[in-house]
Amino acid sequence: MKKTVTLLSLSGVLLAGGLPLTATPAAASACAFDPNKVEYADDARIARKQHAYYCLHRLISARGALTAKGAAWFDLRNGTTPPARTDRAAERQLRGYRDLGLWNPNRIEYADAPRPALRQFKSWFKKGYISPEGAWTKKGKARFA
Repeated sequence: MKKTVTLLSLSGVLLAGGLPLTATPAAASACAFDPNKVEYADDARIARKQHAYYCLHRLISARGALTAKGAAWFDLRNGTTPPARTDRAAERQLRGYRDLGLWNPNRIEYADAPRPALRQFKSWFKKGYISPEGAWTKKGKARFA
């Protein structure tokens, strides 16, 4: 009886919010799908890809809610982060992004001063040149390589 239940759970389909999501090996099984906590596309295929991407990069938690990294990622992508008025404020923001794993000066070279570096980071992140791990995306490599 236990073998049958195990096989059914592995081959089954996750239904969350009326949206069928098939389980993928490490991504979707680690994170719950909750469209009330994170906004997904209306198209099921696109929502499935979004969910797998969010789980892979740890933008959502096991319960399906945004993590601190996920909230910062969405703010950067939407351009809703506040501008830094001083170098010290820019340093604090960059340190916060580094602690979350979004900004990695060892992978991408930025300006030496904090405010220009923060402006570069936000601009490039919003344009999709920087991945959630702080490295170049394919689009960023094509643009700057």
